[in-house]
Amino acid sequence: MTDMFRNFALPPIGKAAIWFAVVLGTLVPATAAVLAISFARAEGDKAVLILAMQALVALVILALLLPMWRRQVAFDGKQLRVKATYYSRQSPLADFRLDQARVVDTREHGEFKPLLKTNGFGLPGYWAGHFMLRDRRKAFCLVTDVSKVLALPHADGRVWLLSFEHPKAVLDILRRAAA
Repeated sequence: MTDMFRNFALPPIGKAAIWFAVVLGTLVPATAAVLAISFARAEGDKAVLILAMQALVALVILALLLPMWRRQVAFDGKQLRVKATYYSRQSPLADFRLDQARVVDTREHGEFKPLLKTNGFGLPGYWAGHFMLRDRRKAFCLVTDVSKVLALPHADGRVWLLSFEHPKAVLDILRRAAA
């Protein structure tokens, strides 16, 4: 079967999330290096231990940060598919309540801000995965720009929060496809 999904344009990852990743990606390995060097000085020369520790720290940081760039929202006319870091969801368009869908800025509409990460990836200005919202609803998120969020209520009671370059245009495409 041919994969005929159309990818929607997503906003870039925000500066706050990038800075968090840079800080995490530099401070943690630097701290591990300082600790390893001081341990090696106290215990004698153990270069293999230092290298193994640095390799482990590097792998952990890469495993945490590289998935940030796995972001995709695609539509084939019947199904909406989202890939967000470690998380993927796919649902038929008929399962969304498009009459209740709307474009929101989560800074102005606090009920759409995640309160609790239940199984997700959260950085400043970047939410991917499963969250509980401030109004206690469950949400599946791929938010990289809090000012361009399409809130799509789903039949299962969740709301999908998805950032797009042009969220109103995406909503129009989805509504036309459902008609």
